[in-house]
Amino acid sequence: MSGVLALALGIAAAVLAAGLAVECLVRLYLEWPLATSFYGSLPRERVRDRQREHGVQVVAGAGWVHLGWIADPERERYRVEWREAGTGPWRSLARTTYGSLLHRGAGGDFRVLAVRREGGGLVEVGAVRAEPAPGTPPRFTPRIAGPWQTLFRPARHGSYVNDHAVFRDARGDWRLLGITGPGDGDLNQERHFAVGVSRSFPPDEGMREAEPVADFGELAWAPHVVRNGDTYHLFWSPHRLHEMTSRDGIRWEGHRIAMAAPVHRFFRDAMVLKVAERQWLLYCTARGRYYSRVDVYQSFDLRDWQYIRAALATGWGSERNSPFASTESPCVTPYAGRYYLSLTYNNDSFFWPGVLLLWKRWPNRRSYNETLVFHADNPYDFGTYRGRRNAPTLLTELEAHAPRLVQRPEDGAWYVTTAGWPWAATLTSGEVAVAPLAWDPLQPSGPEPPTHA
Repeated sequence: MSGVLALALGIAAAVLAAGLAVECLVRLYLEWPLATSFYGSLPRERVRDRQREHGVQVVAGAGWVHLGWIADPERERYRVEWREAGTGPWRSLARTTYGSLLHRGAGGDFRVLAVRREGGGLVEVGAVRAEPAPGTPPRFTPRIAGPWQTLFRPARHGSYVNDHAVFRDARGDWRLLGITGPGDGDLNQERHFAVGVSRSFPPDEGMREAEPVADFGELAWAPHVVRNGDTYHLFWSPHRLHEMTSRDGIRWEGHRIAMAAPVHRFFRDAMVLKVAERQWLLYCTARGRYYSRVDVYQSFDLRDWQYIRAALATGWGSERNSPFASTESPCVTPYAGRYYLSLTYNNDSFFWPGVLLLWKRWPNRRSYNETLVFHADNPYDFGTYRGRRNAPTLLTELEAHAPRLVQRPEDGAWYVTTAGWPWAATLTSGEVAVAPLAWDPLQPSGPEPPTHA
């Protein structure tokens, strides 16, 4: 009997070892061609000039202050100091590698000092005075508050829509740009964006199809559009950040690679949020050494981007950590002074879900629509997710895939969208659908945690 047991244990150990070996080989194979670099959109030789140009920039909210600057982590580390406004000695507040500090506590004077690796003393990057706003923003839970109705499905320039963007052009028309391709969904054939247009939102008869956008002979995933003044910016991925601009949100030009090499691998699904004058944040799907994450980059000119932190980290206990990341389609929505991060939690851990994608197989198709919603009083830090039982900032789950939360400015009404591959989705069959969204108030559950990060 002991011999049989030993044989069984030996076979189990061999199977486990083989599985781990395959897992490591698959991860190496997927990661090998992907370039990474901290400098991203900034050539190394331009960092010093940009640092002097922008100094230290501030964003403040209820109970917090964020300091941002251009960083050079290969050659510098940073020391942040604080003092009461205009008086007293400087006191050490924090040390950091990247150009970001989220501070909870008293306001006053802040200064950032660069500690050069090669020596030569301290160099002041900049000094600012900042005060957190009073109070605590209320908490709400977003809820799908009605039935889904068809919003848009292409017929001439694609067969379906997956990740998408919804915005208004300069004429006041509503526009939808979305991932598309032929058939029922093949990620390797998604090379331009289908476009839908309507005068109202949501239109009773759905959006009409317009000419496609961004066909440059390579993958085009997860479009996002942000308007700054009289210029529209269209961003997309994967693996590097593309950009085009438009004066009207209709005709696009000036294609460029806005970021050739992000910090972490499997960069995709970028979206951009303006948080202050001359300050924008870019959120994206990413993966660290093992765990999935949502990274955030900052920009002071909507052109150059630098990584500053994980907006949402995941750790031990998190259910999904695919080789190509599981925190898909991140979207940050401000509402009533608080920020809500939604992400579609897809792609189970280990290599076989990726292999099954090649044969268009999705175990547990309901999971395709699992969108988690997290909350924070600031747009920089949504905490760490370690599974449903250990997720202090997890608020709710929406049954939707790659949703966008859209507000109609005429009456303040909110809507939520869903989409996805026809062969995998259960809520739709290739179209983008839309439903009304409600925000339900929650009772306060204690103060925000102290942060210096």
